[in-house]
Amino acid sequence: MGSKSIFNYRREIFFGLIFLSIVIFFTTAHPLVPYDGDDWLNLASMRKAVPMTGAYNPIKVLPETLFPLVGLIAAYVVYPLIGDYIGSIALTSALVMGGLVSLYMYLFFRFVERWLSLSDYANMMVTALFFLFHFVLFYEKSSPVPYLFGSGNLTCIYHYVIPALVNLCVVLYLARFDIAHEALNLMPGRRSVLLFCIYLAIFSNALSNIILVAYVSCLLGFRFFAYLKEHGGYRAFVKKNAFYIGIIVVWLIALVFESHGGRAHDIGRSLSISEIGETGKIFLSMIGRISVDVVVVGVLSIAAALYSRYRKKDKAYDSILGMYLGTSLVSALYLLFVCAKAGPGYIGRSDVFISFIIWTALWIVLSLAYALKNNVKGIFLVPFLVLFFAVEAGIGPRGYAESTVGQVPPSTCYEIDYNLIEQIQAADREGKTEMILRVPKGDTASNWPHPAYMSGKISQTLYKHGLISRNIKIKIQPDPAMNEQYHIAVPK
Repeated sequence: MGSKSIFNYRREIFFGLIFLSIVIFFTTAHPLVPYDGDDWLNLASMRKAVPMTGAYNPIKVLPETLFPLVGLIAAYVVYPLIGDYIGSIALTSALVMGGLVSLYMYLFFRFVERWLSLSDYANMMVTALFFLFHFVLFYEKSSPVPYLFGSGNLTCIYHYVIPALVNLCVVLYLARFDIAHEALNLMPGRRSVLLFCIYLAIFSNALSNIILVAYVSCLLGFRFFAYLKEHGGYRAFVKKNAFYIGIIVVWLIALVFESHGGRAHDIGRSLSISEIGETGKIFLSMIGRISVDVVVVGVLSIAAALYSRYRKKDKAYDSILGMYLGTSLVSALYLLFVCAKAGPGYIGRSDVFISFIIWTALWIVLSLAYALKNNVKGIFLVPFLVLFFAVEAGIGPRGYAESTVGQVPPSTCYEIDYNLIEQIQAADREGKTEMILRVPKGDTASNWPHPAYMSGKISQTLYKHGLISRNIKIKIQPDPAMNEQYHIAVPK
């Protein structure tokens, strides 16, 4: 009776384990610790929850409201419970990531369930494999391995990874209806939640919202040609697909907002053939970094799916193949031109490249799921694949890349953070209104990752979070002795 009861909660246990694994990963293995000037800047700087023309980041509503909100929860809810300010930020961020990744995997599970009606066991195995792909997609021989849930610092986790996850969640939710050719007739409550999520997805990041737009634009394209073939008119098509067309329109408006922002002004350069070419080279180098193991499994899974499709004469797979080709093309072209404008190096980042490569990861795993649907006996192979990639995820040559500037160990970032906080709190206890803050020596240009602009922001953040009693005017003083103390190399 007890085992039966547990079996009845198999889904809850499965996704609970995904949630727990992400929380443990981001609290013990690779903690999400604030460290650099951008982290201290964005941790407490709240903006209006609407797009703003002329702002530095006009459309980043999601990251620039969520990150400071997490900071407030960490400071006033978690910190009093655990007595560790930096640890509370890491824990709260890990809980946010755990919740989003779990939701993302659940929506993938429900999509496969709606499309193929696999057994719970088979679907869980496929979902587990998809989850692991986010960690094993890339391979590095002599450097820390990038992964799709990681980024360059805590700020970029909120500004790139989380927007990508939100966009993917929206896509998988919509695809669940589209694959079954069902109208999106939702109850008012669910409709309002969906519209809210779409709003956050679009107004998140111009390098992440292409995930949703690539899906919607390709779906509209396929529907349009099918509709012309059957009906020969476009007005009825527009009326029938007004919801998806509206998403494209809002996204275009968002791009206009973004083009008039401070970041766009700072970039200030036009597209050139050389910049596009350099971006293309980095793009191809990222593809070359994909693990051979993933490629082999992908080729075999796609081959099995194509064999099943032609043997059964089942066209259900064609829509997945068509959407993969369309979304990959749209995403690649968009990222190529936007990154060429913003800086070719952007496309070499895993938190940006995810907007393209995720379609390939989805195609591989959905191909495997389709093959399993038509050959149930093949399910015995999937646990071996899950075990293989689970082991691969744990035996990287130098482990995973840290979400910290310069790959500084999170434990070292933790110690430096408390050194800085203690300096500021000591000045506060002495009643000072001005102080000199010793920080590690950074690069010669701005002392990044502890630049001069960090001074007012760290004071503002600590004051807002209740760690000091007043705003203190701070002057940053780079100190090479701190580099020696914490074994940090001076950036070149």
